[in-house]
Amino acid sequence: MLIRYLELRFNLYDSEAIRDHIKNASCGKRRKNNIGYAYRDWCRWKGSDYEHEYLKEQESKIPYIPLKTELDQLIAGFGPKYSTFLQLLKETGFRSIEAMRLCPIDIDVERKVVTLNSPAKGSRPRQFKLSDNLLSMLYPLIHCTEPKNRIWNAKASTVRSIYCRKRAQLVEKLGNPRLGRITLHTFRHWKATMEYHRTKDILYVKQLLGHKSIKNTLIYTHLVDFGQEDCYHVKVASSLEEYMELLEKGFEFISDFEDKKILRKRK
Repeated sequence: MLIRYLELRFNLYDSEAIRDHIKNASCGKRRKNNIGYAYRDWCRWKGSDYEHEYLKEQESKIPYIPLKTELDQLIAGFGPKYSTFLQLLKETGFRSIEAMRLCPIDIDVERKVVTLNSPAKGSRPRQFKLSDNLLSMLYPLIHCTEPKNRIWNAKASTVRSIYCRKRAQLVEKLGNPRLGRITLHTFRHWKATMEYHRTKDILYVKQLLGHKSIKNTLIYTHLVDFGQEDCYHVKVASSLEEYMELLEKGFEFISDFEDKKILRKRK
């Protein structure tokens, strides 16, 4: 993709022109490095030498994390199609462009699972369990869309424009300027932060987000304060049915005690 970007603008064999472009481009240093590395690999494939001059990248900014109630206010303020879109972002942590690629065939209604087979930025494909609420919101959209057509068939710029316009209306209507700081990508940040708080497992969050590098995930360790004492709901399962029911509700197994199973879930 990056080589195609260069090919449309330069003669790929003119390495000096490409070096100057990377140096003077208006994009961030991370993207410049990615372009440089991609071009270096292309040159090696062609049998020539090119060394990219690494540009020191700035530390990633701490993302804004809103309250759950504020996300819910935004979701409730949109019409059925876009409220479903935002609820999906909130539950899965998909990038907005990934959610826009979904088709009805990607939604398994019986198993209550959504499958992302077209991830962005080279991420890995992944699956998520859908809540009953989200599934009920998806039903009408699925049934009025051809199986291989996109559920949200619009340009990314159009979706962002509609979102920003409605968000501004809700900021004024609800009198909460904090809503104006919530972008489509904020839903992904919120999901990652909540999952890290719940599990304390950064590798799990990395897999959930589809990140290729752990460095992109580590930022969420700065957003969760574990200074307060952990609080849990504790349950005891006396039968297999009770045990399975508690697991489905998000409890995790801790230990066995007198032929019973002890489970807990963070409050």
